[in-house]
Amino acid sequence: METIAQRISRARRYLNLNQKELAKRANITEASLSRYENGLREPKSAVLSRLADALEVSTDYLLGLTDERTYDECDITKKSEKDIKNILENAEEMLKQDGLMFCGKPASKEAIDGVLQAIKMGMLLAIDKEKNK
Repeated sequence: METIAQRISRARRYLNLNQKELAKRANITEASLSRYENGLREPKSAVLSRLADALEVSTDYLLGLTDERTYDECDITKKSEKDIKNILENAEEMLKQDGLMFCGKPASKEAIDGVLQAIKMGMLLAIDKEKNK
């Protein structure tokens, strides 16, 4: 069975990243990453999570609980999360600039938040439908 060190290194090489690039993506020092990859230390849970995100794998993969590199198919992917976040940020800016009105009055922050939440839910439902095709 592979160690965490071997899995981090393998996933990094799979993405064609050097240690400096991965350390930057995961917001850790190169020295720490080197220690993890050489098996001198094991990352704490918060760092393990950041490494998994940066390596586009699940924490279960890094821990050796699964050999599947990717996230569970039932989970929303990190890319989808980023896409949703970007769209919501753009929608929020648009709603504020265009002066959304309800019954002739400017929309409150709560109303705008409600619209954004509805957009997010719609996007999540669409992603779920695509997965179930």
